[in-house]
Amino acid sequence: MRNNNLLKYFIHYITLVLVLILAYSSGFAGQTMTLSQCLETGIKNNPSLNASRFSLTAAGHDIKAARADFLPSISSSYSVNRLASLSEKGPVETDYLDQDIRTFNIKLTQILYAGSRIVNTYEKAKIREQVVRAEMDLEKLELIYNIETTFYKLMKAKEDVITAEESVNRLMESVKSARAFFQKELVPYVDVLQASVDLADAKDQLGVAANNVNRERVALFSLMDQPMDSGIRFFNELNHTVKEELFFEPSLQYAFKNRPDIKSLEYQLDIAKKEAKIAMGKYLPVVRFDIGYYDQDKDYENQGTSFTGSYDRDQRNRYWSTGIYATWDMFDGGRAWYGKEKYTSEAGKLKALIKQAQNMISTGIRKALYSMSEARQRITSSADALIAAREYYTREEKRLRAGISTIPSLLDAQGRLLRAQTNKTRAILDYQVAKSELKLMKGEKKVQEG
Repeated sequence: MRNNNLLKYFIHYITLVLVLILAYSSGFAGQTMTLSQCLETGIKNNPSLNASRFSLTAAGHDIKAARADFLPSISSSYSVNRLASLSEKGPVETDYLDQDIRTFNIKLTQILYAGSRIVNTYEKAKIREQVVRAEMDLEKLELIYNIETTFYKLMKAKEDVITAEESVNRLMESVKSARAFFQKELVPYVDVLQASVDLADAKDQLGVAANNVNRERVALFSLMDQPMDSGIRFFNELNHTVKEELFFEPSLQYAFKNRPDIKSLEYQLDIAKKEAKIAMGKYLPVVRFDIGYYDQDKDYENQGTSFTGSYDRDQRNRYWSTGIYATWDMFDGGRAWYGKEKYTSEAGKLKALIKQAQNMISTGIRKALYSMSEARQRITSSADALIAAREYYTREEKRLRAGISTIPSLLDAQGRLLRAQTNKTRAILDYQVAKSELKLMKGEKKVQEG
């Protein structure tokens, strides 16, 4: 009886486990990810961004380390020495007799002035953190662009699969019609061959389209740093709504204020200026304030003697010492001067790089705006062409059934319809990619709609 109860409990346990496994699997089997979810996942998981976050944390520690130079330093030491005299000649010097010496001291030092080097080093550390942050923002901007464009290419590839499947289905019907008409000796056999060739070509295009979907899925999972999962679907309709036209000058001014690479170069320019000031600060004096406590105990092995008798030589001195000290390096062979000249040249280089980046961004914005304008026109014209192509194909199909058209005419209508469908999806994709390029050039990090 007991064994039966154990068996029942075991069966219930196994059943529960299987139910939980099935529930877990079903929860992920039909998961759908939108563009915003892909971006969120990619930004969270991307290894390069995670490395940049660690660099940002390290830069924050550099700021705290530089800030510590404003605070006083405290040092302490303790020593025990044994002094053994080898020989004596002349007047006896008590410092060189056999003795044990114990010394303890503790000292506080505060830098009062160091040629502004401490201030400039601290400010340089803060600017360096901004450089790291700007470089991380640029990585994030490029990752967003890559995910967006890959996502839209995937959506376009899926549209191509649907278009190719429709084309194959239409051509299969065309082949059937051609064979039926040929059997009735209403069309020549070349019409059957032509329809068969077009069908084979459409099947090839369907295979290519399906493979493009797989390639874009692999690229998207890689950008998100996620393992391939066939159960995840990506969904987002290509945006058929074209927004208002954007203009060059506002976009350019926005880019100059927000592009992370320009910010990074400007911050690096500030660092070069700080480095030059630090180098020239070496020609200025360093002033410090010291206060210390000293305790020295000398234990002589032998007592001293005089005409009055022997006496104890042991000594213990305890005292405070305080003072202000100034040191000034008057000559270093020009090392600090040439260090300043080095960073002055570095500043000139960075100014040239800023100008180069601005020119590149200006060109990129113009190209993106031109591409958007072109794609906008193509979306409108391809939409009209698709309506006409659908009607053209429908009419040719009806005319063929009525016996007043031909198989080649129907195949021609089918080809026009396929081109119209392809042109429309391509125009929409080109518009979305151009919009992502414009956003990249401007330095926008928000997720674009659609």
